[in-house]
Amino acid sequence: MVRPYALSFLEEMNEFYEIIIFTAGTQGYADWILDQIDDTNKNISHRLYRHHTMPEGDTYIKDLDLLNRDLKHTLIVDNLKENFTYHQENGIEIHSWYDDFGDRCLFHLGTILKILAEESHTTEFDIRESIKKFRP
Repeated sequence: MVRPYALSFLEEMNEFYEIIIFTAGTQGYADWILDQIDDTNKNISHRLYRHHTMPEGDTYIKDLDLLNRDLKHTLIVDNLKENFTYHQENGIEIHSWYDDFGDRCLFHLGTILKILAEESHTTEFDIRESIKKFRP
């Protein structure tokens, strides 16, 4: 089972973003899933797994510095805010998905990410500032 809009979300966002999956899951399990949802399109450019995280208690913190990307242009989407503790200003928390086939989170997130992609063409663009307007 795949979250609604996941396949089209990856394909569409690949037009605007470099997609890197950074999961707290183990490599074998994550690759099994990712190979099924990205088997032919190759929308995912890189994969990082649990062994790339920084374990703190029951949390697996994803340190965006490991990506070697400019953090002004780096965004993390995660269902657990604790996972991006080191870079909260770069994060968008998304609701967890549990077999709700009426879920539209990725559809709505795609709309927001396209707006951010349009804004990224300005000279002073910093994604950390741009995503503030979408936070509650």
